[in-house]
Amino acid sequence: MTIPKLTMVDHMLRRRKQELVVCELDIDVALDHLRALPHRVPLPVSWDRKHLLNLLREAIGDRPKINEYCGVAPGVFAIIKPFGVDLVSCGEPDGRLQVWLLIRPCGTDPTRITTL
Repeated sequence: MTIPKLTMVDHMLRRRKQELVVCELDIDVALDHLRALPHRVPLPVSWDRKHLLNLLREAIGDRPKINEYCGVAPGVFAIIKPFGVDLVSCGEPDGRLQVWLLIRPCGTDPTRITTL
């Protein structure tokens, strides 16, 4: 029995996924924000670390792209960057991707809006 040669497409599909990381401080700030939100239902969702990370993984999907952004939770958004791009003198990129969590700290006041 002969083993077929891998085509370029096979090789691309089998390549390792890039490691995706998120800063613990971003997680803490996002959880603080989510836990401070008013809840509309009688029993609020429990905003714990595991729940947030699962929502983050689901929002990002299997193929994250640099500068891609997505909504994660109420007032919490994620953007994908090369790891360490925000560090001074970080040297060469190491191939990892980093998730930056962005927080919208306030809700919408319907009495104070501007039309663009």
